Amino acid sequence: MGTPSLRAVLVLAVALVGLSAPCATHGQPNFIVILADDVGWGDLGANWAETKETPYLDELAAEGTRFVDFHSAASTCSPSRASLLTGRLGARNGVTHNFAVTSVGGLPLNETTLAEVLREAGYSTGAIGKWHLGHHGHHHPSFRGFDYYFGIPYSHDMGCTDTPGYNLPPCPPCPRHGMASRVARKDCYTEVALPLFENVTIIQQPVNLSSLTARYAQEAARFIQRASDSGRPFFLYLALAHMHVPLGVPPPPPALGGDIYGASLSEMDALVGWIKQVADSHGKGNTLLWFTGDNGPWAQKCELAGRLGPFVGAWQRQRGGSSAKQTTWEGGHRVPALVYWPGHIPAKRTSHALL
Repeated sequence: MGTPSLRAVLVLAVALVGLSAPCATHGQPNFIVILADDVGWGDLGANWAETKETPYLDELAAEGTRFVDFHSAASTCSPSRASLLTGRLGARNGVTHNFAVTSVGGLPLNETTLAEVLREAGYSTGAIGKWHLGHHGHHHPSFRGFDYYFGIPYSHDMGCTDTPGYNLPPCPPCPRHGMASRVARKDCYTEVALPLFENVTIIQQPVNLSSLTARYAQEAARFIQRASDSGRPFFLYLALAHMHVPLGVPPPPPALGGDIYGASLSEMDALVGWIKQVADSHGKGNTLLWFTGDNGPWAQKCELAGRLGPFVGAWQRQRGGSSAKQTTWEGGHRVPALVYWPGHIPAKRTSHALL
C-alpha cells in the first residue's frame, strides 16, 4: 500500500464533516481522536433521551456536528481499531479477529497508519490507552508512527489486576506475593498480570484500574502541553478503557441508585469534557476533536453493558439474543460520533449521512 499524503488525509476530513468555513491558513490543525470501548449508540444523551449521564458529551454535540448513522468498521475491538488507523477494512489490512495475550503478531507491518502519515508531515503523535493491535516487537505502537505511548497493550479484562473492578462474572485480583494462585478461569486471564506501558517500558504491573482514568487524563494533558510548547501540530489518539468491563469505578453514590454502569459512563463523560477543555485552552479552534466508539455494547454483561438505543429489531424481540457487540446486527457497529472544531465545523448540526 502506498503512503497517503497529508493532503489526502485533510481532504478526506473536509469531505467527511462538510466544513462550512475554509480551513485556517495560519497553520496545520491538531487532531484528537477519542475512541470509547464498547460504548452503545444510546449511551449518548444527545442520541437517546433516556440517558442522563453525559452532559459534557451532549455539550460537545451541541457545539459541533453529531453523526447519527456512523458505523465502526467491525463489531469487535482489534479489527475496528486497525481500520480506524489505516483507513482500510479488515479484509484488506489483514486484521479480521481480536488479538490475544498470547498473540505474537499484530497489525501487519506493511500497513501505513495515520500516525505515520502525520508524523512525516511534522506532527507530534501520541497514543494513550488501549492498543490491541499487537504488543510484540515492531507491532508495538512506538514502532507504528507514535512518538509517545502510554497505556495497556490489549483489553483490560485480558490480565489480572490489583483492583478487578466490576465484571460479570467477577474475576479475582492477581494473587499477592507469596500467596498461591487461585483456581484459574480461562475467561479471567489469571496467569498474566495486566501491564501498563510508557513507550516500551512496563511502569506498572498489575495495573491499578481505579487510577487508570486519572492517569490517562494526566498523560493526555501533558502530551498536548509538550506538543504545544514545541510549536508543532499534534495528533493524539486516546483509546479509553470505558465502557469495557471490568468497570473500575468506586461504588456509585446513592443518588444513582447503585447504577455501576451509569457511574462509569459519568466518569468517561467527565474525562472527555476535561480533554476538550485542555485542547481549547491551547487555542480554541486549533484542534479538531473526534469522539466515537469501536463497536456496540457487550450485551452479555447485562446491567454492566451499554444501551443500544432503538437498535433492537423484531428478531431480538421475538427470538431473543443480542444485536450488540460481536454481531453484524446494527447495534453491533452503529456507534456514537461527534466532531468538534470551533469556527470550522457547524455547531448544533445533526448529520444523517451514512458513514
